[in-house]
Amino acid sequence: MVRLSVLAESKPLTPLQKIKMISRSLDDHLPSSSTDPHPIQRNLAPHLHPFAKPREYTRALTAAKMDRMFAKPFVGALGGHQDGVYVLGKDPRRVAVVAGGGGDGEVIVHSLALRRPLLKIPNAHRGMVGGLCWSAEARDGKRGLISCGKLDGTIKIWRSEAFAPGIRDKEVFEGNEFGSGAGESSQAVLDTAGAIGESGFDMDFEEEAGGGLSLDAAKRDLLGKNLEPSMTYTSKNGFNGIDHHRTDPLFATASNTVQVWDEARTAPVSTLAFGSSLETVTGVRFNQSETSVLASVGSDRTLCLYDIRTGKAERRIVMQFRSNCLSWCPTLPTVLLLGSEDHNLYTFDIRNLNSPSQIYKGHVGGVMGCDWSPTGEEFVSGSYDRTIRLWNRDAGKSRDVYHTKRMQRVFDVTFTPTADFILSASDDGNVRIWKSNASAKIAPMSTRERQAIEYRQKLVDKWSSSGDVRAVKERRHVPASVHNTVTLKRDMIEAQKVKEDRRRKHTRAGKEKPKAERKMTDEVAEAVIAEQK
Repeated sequence: MVRLSVLAESKPLTPLQKIKMISRSLDDHLPSSSTDPHPIQRNLAPHLHPFAKPREYTRALTAAKMDRMFAKPFVGALGGHQDGVYVLGKDPRRVAVVAGGGGDGEVIVHSLALRRPLLKIPNAHRGMVGGLCWSAEARDGKRGLISCGKLDGTIKIWRSEAFAPGIRDKEVFEGNEFGSGAGESSQAVLDTAGAIGESGFDMDFEEEAGGGLSLDAAKRDLLGKNLEPSMTYTSKNGFNGIDHHRTDPLFATASNTVQVWDEARTAPVSTLAFGSSLETVTGVRFNQSETSVLASVGSDRTLCLYDIRTGKAERRIVMQFRSNCLSWCPTLPTVLLLGSEDHNLYTFDIRNLNSPSQIYKGHVGGVMGCDWSPTGEEFVSGSYDRTIRLWNRDAGKSRDVYHTKRMQRVFDVTFTPTADFILSASDDGNVRIWKSNASAKIAPMSTRERQAIEYRQKLVDKWSSSGDVRAVKERRHVPASVHNTVTLKRDMIEAQKVKEDRRRKHTRAGKEKPKAERKMTDEVAEAVIAEQK
């Protein structure tokens, strides 16, 4: 501390004389480290800075422009499929593993970290793969891949060490924090499965750290060709979708009915149908919080809710167009997302199914796939119009749109468990990796760089309602075909509104009133109430 004494007078001090003291800390005037700049003292009084707001607005506009300049969402493409990729199966407990099912019956398990296939299973099914999911075992090496076929009517469980590439030689790392140790209880620390083993292809550990990750393509393809399913289930009808229970060894399939299967039994445990309905079920999903509840969508434009404890359908609603996909919100158990053939997405609260909670518009083709982010605050959708859109849960307009020249119609999309990346499957035979935040930096960042990025983001959020900043932030370039279709669709909607206005003008007063788009037709609402009774 530096203490400066100022005497009021130059007379000798007396016991009752007052002394004025000025005390300052060196920490306020010296840099915190040798590399930091010298701190600058500023007076933050508003009257001394009349141009503070214009200066901040200029910084916000510059930050918005920088965000768009660094927006490069595409990370890479995972190839290997001979036909289009129509379904994805992500492992909810691992970030870097995803399975893709093709139109020719081939299933490929991809590694996002290595950017190559871990295992190829040719001719896993005769015809198109209808759905993929992973079993619920806690250990990576024990989990299996479950696939179903649309044409052959079979369900197969595949188990292989290639699904969990890791350290195979326990003796090399025995006794430290990376190995399996001496006891069997330490198996849960790190799984010891490698990328080979079923067909006897042994490789030296020194070839690559991690043992088994250096398997060449020929041996990998031969391993997948010789791999046999550990369990096979058959049915008279093909399967359009499959989903696994979060914790129990149960999975549900979608065909002409919803069937619940036990992994240890060859026949379904229960068959769920709504009354005497003969519709074809196109998709089914388990609720991740209320795990006994599952939902399905069908070809008769229906959404059905089931409870596997009672073994029956609880309620059903009929939409104006058919729904192609559905997804449960991971943080709000009562919120359900639907992707419809009318180019829109809908969120429903299952406690009140009379009208959707929100309608999301932006696509110009049928929505083929949708998935929630693990945070529950946003979701992604893939459409027949060859674009991927990202949405905030509370906003009806997409916050971003992804597309490439080579990408064709998107049939499935999903978030990775860390919410950092998005995976898309399209009929051009590729699984593409996208960043969930287009301008996010993947490489390591220093503290100062991270603070600068956060400061710029706060500026953009603060001034996002102003004209120029909002225009730069929301500006997106889309393909010419999408742009032209948007214009045509807008003209059609305007013409429909004019027609409705003229019809109401020439009818008896009060007989027809404008209806909110979120409100469903009266006939549908009455049907829901009757079925609930």
